[in-house]
Amino acid sequence: MTTFRPLPLLGNPHVQTVLGALLRGKICPAPQRRHVVALPDGDALLLHENRPDGWRPGMPVAMFVHGLTGTHLSPHISRMAGVLLGRGVRVFRADLRGAGEALPLGRGSYHAGRSEDLREALAFLHALAPKSPLLLVGVSLGGNMALKLGGEMGEHPVPGLARIATIAPPLDLEACSRLILQPRNRIYERRFYRDLRRDAEVRQRRFPDLPPLDLPRRLNLVQFDDLYTGPRNGFAGAIDYYRHSSAFRFVPRIPVPTLLITARDDPFVAVAPFDLLRVPDHVRVVIADRGGHVGFLGADGAGGVRWAERYVVEWLLG
Repeated sequence: MTTFRPLPLLGNPHVQTVLGALLRGKICPAPQRRHVVALPDGDALLLHENRPDGWRPGMPVAMFVHGLTGTHLSPHISRMAGVLLGRGVRVFRADLRGAGEALPLGRGSYHAGRSEDLREALAFLHALAPKSPLLLVGVSLGGNMALKLGGEMGEHPVPGLARIATIAPPLDLEACSRLILQPRNRIYERRFYRDLRRDAEVRQRRFPDLPPLDLPRRLNLVQFDDLYTGPRNGFAGAIDYYRHSSAFRFVPRIPVPTLLITARDDPFVAVAPFDLLRVPDHVRVVIADRGGHVGFLGADGAGGVRWAERYVVEWLLG
């Protein structure tokens, strides 16, 4: 792959981040089938499937995991899924526990450390296509989940998992939480908090026997994690949640070929942990100087302008 260079006039990280999210481009067709994956505690997540013509047992299967406040419709994963579908890969896009169309199916919610949910989903896919290599792709928070799962494979094997690819995974959630609260990032922090609080309120109405949702009206994202995400998921608070869930310490233990892509100018994913990683040869870390958060709007060497997404697709199929 060529080195990433932003398109003319698009070198600013915030321009990359915002336009990267708003410009949808060619996305995956509507899912042909929806699968409910039951989780051990009674909740469920959803997998939305597209199967290409001519797919046969033994051909690759890919699962895509969205980021914070995302769904299976998130443009980044939908575009990559569409490209892989066109290359003969059977693709599944997740709505994680408590996200998107899976929100009514669970009393709980996804978070950065819920690698066990991904393990259940991959086990479901392995049972569905036992001869096929499984390709796991995670974007942003979903990337952290995927890497944590990979690092746990020594204790919790994942049959069939062949490759893991991630874009902008927040390897150190505590460091990222400090970045997201900087004044320059207020637009992102407010949007994440607004959507998380909305989902919490919808969940509370659907399951009124849950502990009361007693949250002050004015909170930032870290305070929300301290009062809601952390305690609702068995952590003492935000810092305990971040330290237990961050993928940084798991990456060196991943036994399968793995790709991490990030940008030095990402507004709220700290780059320092990527520089500190010491990884085996089968783990590739790519740090671009620019690109924003999952933006990477620049020539991809194949006539397109989604550099990181093309990198992931070609690496998965290489």
